[in-house]
This record gives sequence, C-alpha cells and structure tokens, in this order.
Amino acid sequence: MKSIKSVAMPAALIVFVICAYAFLLGNKVFDGKFENEAIAWYILAKEIFCSVALVALSRILDGIIAKLGG
Repeated sequence: MKSIKSVAMPAALIVFVICAYAFLLGNKVFDGKFENEAIAWYILAKEIFCSVALVALSRILDGIIAKLGG
C-alpha cells in the first residue's frame, strides 16, 4: 500500500507556496514596499500551521496503518 506521506508532502508544499505568495502580496512586497498588514501575518501563521499539521497527520496515520497491518 502506498504511503499517505507521499500525498501529504506535496500538498503541504503547495499550501506553503500559495500562502507565502498571499503573505507577500498582502504586505505589498511585489510593489517595492513593505506594509505591515495584520491579515497577511494571519495568513503566514495559518500557512505554517496547516503545512506542519498535514505532515504530522500523515506520519501519524502511516504509523496507525502500519500497526494495523495495512
């Protein structure tokens, strides 16, 4: 059986890249200035949490599936 980690890692990377782009866009980095917007920092925190949660959950589920003999 395939590992859940093989699907979760690319998904976590995609979430990370999309949210990092949204963070940079929210702070107007691409316009050559940096504005400290609260919503952009919220998106950055959400990005970190969601990416780590995806990876951690995939490892937990892989461990449970291995113990059950799947």
